[in-house]
Amino acid sequence: MSAEESALSPPTWRLIVSYRGDRYAGWQRQDNAITVQQMLEEALAELLGAPVRITGASRTDAGVHARGQVVSLAAEAAAGALVHGTNSRLPDDVRVLAAAPAPTGFHARKHARAKEYRYHLRREPVLSPLDAPFAVRVEDDLDLAAMREAAALLVGRHDFTAFAKVGGSETHPFRRLDLAEWREDGAALTFVVRGEGFLRGMVRALVGTLLEVGRGRRTVASFAGLLTGRARAEAGPNAPAHGLVLQRVDYPKSGSPDPPVSPR
Repeated sequence: MSAEESALSPPTWRLIVSYRGDRYAGWQRQDNAITVQQMLEEALAELLGAPVRITGASRTDAGVHARGQVVSLAAEAAAGALVHGTNSRLPDDVRVLAAAPAPTGFHARKHARAKEYRYHLRREPVLSPLDAPFAVRVEDDLDLAAMREAAALLVGRHDFTAFAKVGGSETHPFRRLDLAEWREDGAALTFVVRGEGFLRGMVRALVGTLLEVGRGRRTVASFAGLLTGRARAEAGPNAPAHGLVLQRVDYPKSGSPDPPVSPR
């Protein structure tokens, strides 16, 4: 793009968006279902008075939540309007948390350096209705040491075919993970995973298979063998969608993933 064309283009923005995914068929627009992208684009179009097309860093699946989804768009607007004006047109389960200027050409998905997901479990006999929308109840006698040993094997670059949804669009099953660990806080058990990218359904399949290790139904060695490109049928089931949260997305020159919100 020439300097003249850049000067004529609307400013590029980076939004941080949070949402509950239980009412939506995922992030990406669909012809026959309501998605988060659709809700956000419609709210922005009403605010700006023209159609808007946005790009999300992660195409979260149906039922998956986000605390730090990153969105890129080009628009003539102020940061405060993009936050508060958009939120006033959105349902309560979708919120723009922050808006900040981004370099021209910034693309939320293509320029992401790493994404972090967290999967939330609760080891309780009865799950509180305050926790139930965001966590999955499991038994309290899981072999956490074995689950941690298996999770540690995920760090590095591996073939994750065994954990990818069958029929997904990805043609390159190798991904690099920089962090994969179980964090314990009382009855809460959280799987934290960070990497350059994830195949469709990958995190939920990892959790479902790691739970098999914790329940003694699969050995750590068996889990390790899945990282060599085995078939999806050889791994465990997908854990439920509502336990999964897109926590944050990082960029090479972004500094904090959460830019400050301009005053109203």
